[in-house]
Parts: sequence; C-alpha cells; structure tokens
Amino acid sequence: SHCLSKESGDGEEHLRKLLSEIRIMTGALGLGIARAALDEAVKYAAERQQFGKPINRFQAIQLRLAEMATDLEAATHLVYHAAQLLDEGKEHRKEASMAKMFASEAAATICEKAARIFASYGYAMEYPVQRFLRDVRFILIGGGTSDILKLIIAKELST
Repeated sequence: SHCLSKESGDGEEHLRKLLSEIRIMTGALGLGIARAALDEAVKYAAERQQFGKPINRFQAIQLRLAEMATDLEAATHLVYHAAQLLDEGKEHRKEASMAKMFASEAAATICEKAARIFASYGYAMEYPVQRFLRDVRFILIGGGTSDILKLIIAKELST
C-alpha cells in the first residue's frame, strides 16, 4: 500500500490518509446502496397499481422519487470529487469527510423513502428494500459518524 512508510514518527499522518481513503470508499458504498434503493422504488412505483393507475402517477410519489434522485446525484458528485483529489495526490481530508458524511446520510434517507414508497412491502423479505435498510446502517458508522466528520470538516475550515 502507498500508505506504508519506513520513516519513524509519521504514522499519524499515514493513518489520516488511510482514513480519508476509507471514507471515500464508504461514501461509494453508500452510493451503491442508494442507487439500488432508488432503482427498486422507481420500478415498484411503475408496477404498483392504486385506484386504477400506477402509483408513480401520484404527485406524492413523484416528489419522493425526485428528492431521492437529487440527493443521490449530489452525493455522487461529492464522492467522485474526493476520489479525484485522492487520485491526483491533492489534499482531500475535508472533501473525503464531506463525501462520506453526505453520501451515508443521503443513502439512509433514500432507503427510508424507498421503504415508504413500498409501504408495508418495504419490510417484506420478498423485496430487497428491507436489506438496504439494514445495510445502510453500517455506513452511517463505519469510517466515522456524521458528528465526528462534521468536527473534522470544521477543523479543516479553520486551518
């Protein structure tokens, strides 16, 4: 790994870099879970009939899907930007923390909204949304909680 060094005393800096990489990867995991939840919600909303028409014709469902898609797009840009900075060897600690925080929170929100679109089926084992709800809990904690990441971002802003 490029994080390993033979120099004595620089372990803390290498740990910080590794944590930033983990945060970007964890943000990317969030993108995958969120994309899957959104795709399932879009598919279900097109198939599920209520009052003689698919539920994706109802404004309440359309609004939720639009919110989910917008949150996913914003999270994608943050994660990709942090990954690009990492690839270019540029400072990325703040951006990695922002990407992980936003992507994990957005993924959790997207999964919750997907479950609401599915209504009681959102928790049924026949549909994958129940698994996404469980999977997304890990990324809210792994790589640093949102509050820890906010403290890192705030510190980076003031240095």
